[in-house]
Amino acid sequence: MYKRRIILGLISFATLTASVLMAFAVLSGGNNARASNAGAISKVTDFYLSGGQEPWGVTFDSQGNVWVAVPGCDPSPTCSTSTPPGKIEEFNPTASSWIASYQLPSGYAQPLFLAFDGSGNLWFPMPMSNSIGMFSPQNHTFQQWAVPTAGSGPWDVAIDHNGKVWFTEHYTNKIGYLDPSTHTVHEFTTPAANSQPYGIVVDGSNNVWFTENNSAVAQIGEYTNGTIKEYKIRSNPPSGLTPHLITVDTNGNIWWSEGWTATIGRLIVSQAVPGTTNGVTEYTYTPPCSSCGTHTSGIAVDHSGNVWFDDSLQSVFGSFPLGGSGSFAFYNTPTSNSHPHDGLNVDGQNRIWFTEEFANKLAEAIQSGVTPSPTAGKSPTPGMTPSPSPSPSPTMSPTPSPTPGTTLGQDTFQRANQTYWGKASDGQTWGGEAATNSSFSITNNAGQVNSNGNSYNAVLGPVATNAQVLFSGSISSFNNTNFGAVLRWKDTNNWYKAYIDGTNLVIQKKVNGTTTTLITVPFKATAGTSYTLRFSVVGTTLSAKVWQTGTSEPANWMATVNDSSLSSGYCGLRMLAQNGAVVRFTSFLATAQ
Repeated sequence: MYKRRIILGLISFATLTASVLMAFAVLSGGNNARASNAGAISKVTDFYLSGGQEPWGVTFDSQGNVWVAVPGCDPSPTCSTSTPPGKIEEFNPTASSWIASYQLPSGYAQPLFLAFDGSGNLWFPMPMSNSIGMFSPQNHTFQQWAVPTAGSGPWDVAIDHNGKVWFTEHYTNKIGYLDPSTHTVHEFTTPAANSQPYGIVVDGSNNVWFTENNSAVAQIGEYTNGTIKEYKIRSNPPSGLTPHLITVDTNGNIWWSEGWTATIGRLIVSQAVPGTTNGVTEYTYTPPCSSCGTHTSGIAVDHSGNVWFDDSLQSVFGSFPLGGSGSFAFYNTPTSNSHPHDGLNVDGQNRIWFTEEFANKLAEAIQSGVTPSPTAGKSPTPGMTPSPSPSPSPTMSPTPSPTPGTTLGQDTFQRANQTYWGKASDGQTWGGEAATNSSFSITNNAGQVNSNGNSYNAVLGPVATNAQVLFSGSISSFNNTNFGAVLRWKDTNNWYKAYIDGTNLVIQKKVNGTTTTLITVPFKATAGTSYTLRFSVVGTTLSAKVWQTGTSEPANWMATVNDSSLSSGYCGLRMLAQNGAVVRFTSFLATAQ
């Protein structure tokens, strides 16, 4: 729920060196943490969403599949009333592929968190419509119920042992539950005024625990037998202490993330006394990047004695021993500056999953010494559209927002013939369909795409704001076909593109699935001839020019237009290859500006 501009405004050239040095220092500390039984990660992979954007909460069904709430907006603390209903995505870890994308119907809002009940129904709060929603995977049907208190902002969700659906009311000072058997909603007011409840969880004794997110309150709440008790985190909490998500460990103790203080907290329930800090211990870590800001949000417990959390502004996730002694271990998100936040969760096979909101990805982290066993999975749901296979993450190394002139991605395509584009000459791995669609290949030292009657995407390097792509390539036929470069590419439904179609040079945008041509200038191109195209974005200014490879580059931009729809994203290539056309690329270079 924190804007991209927070991240982009905090990172500068001065912090690049400091961030890298700090990262090495913390990762060294992470080795010490592993010696103290903190979790160790052997592999991290992320996967582009199959549909929608801005992923949030993560949960798991009885078959081990991963479900992701995709609101399509970044609440701060609400989304625009013009934002369309969100989506829910289903992912099969065994096949590393998306099973289905479920679009919420008209009249619904945006889901933030998810929880399955004992009957296999999926529940989700929708704060922007002040309602609780349910999806039946068996029948593919949706239902929703209004929360009685207007504008209450139902936020997080948890299911108790009796099947009641509990939720926090983030815009007020209440929690509530929906009884599915009677279809009635019951609400309870917290003793603290304006407590802004956020995360919620049910413990093994069926007690309901929740965080009070207002820094002026900063307490942990407990609902037991009709009574709400509140436990102080600190006697005088600072302004940055905003408890977020909450979880229960194997001993029945409560853990939570603390927002802006680089801290996680624990309440030993046997020592807890309402109205005091008894039983509370806080554990503060040193952020890897000293100038990037910090925001701890997602939190979950594994089955090996570790609590896991993420820091959205640091773009890291980490672990700490549940025993309370030892060191923190940190790991970079597979995509830099991806904003991991409230979606972190641990599945039954000890895999850590988290959403990368600004990268539109779901990430999976495998712990060392843990080999996931096959899960049941399932075939794509009839009537639903399966997504493309996931694209591998380009790199695991920490990279703050690049400074002007930094090479983001480069490929000469000089390597052995192979299916897919694989690793580029700079060592990064191509993402998008270049990693998953067999139409892509390396053939005779060129990146080739064979026609299959579709549009294709290939992205390389980290997310950037101001960037430029320079590439050379050709197409065998200009028959309702085109090829070009993309900037600020978020997913298949959000990008800027500059391309040639045999007659024109075009700058185009696609935002939330709607394509708009921004500017068109005449440019005659011949099939089978190599052209070089340069595409740039700085702020809101998009510029492009193209020329025959081997001839002089035009001194001036041929097409320039302003647009503010997209603020950041990946660099890459996009082409429409159909009617038997074959596209070949011989060079690619993306740089920051």
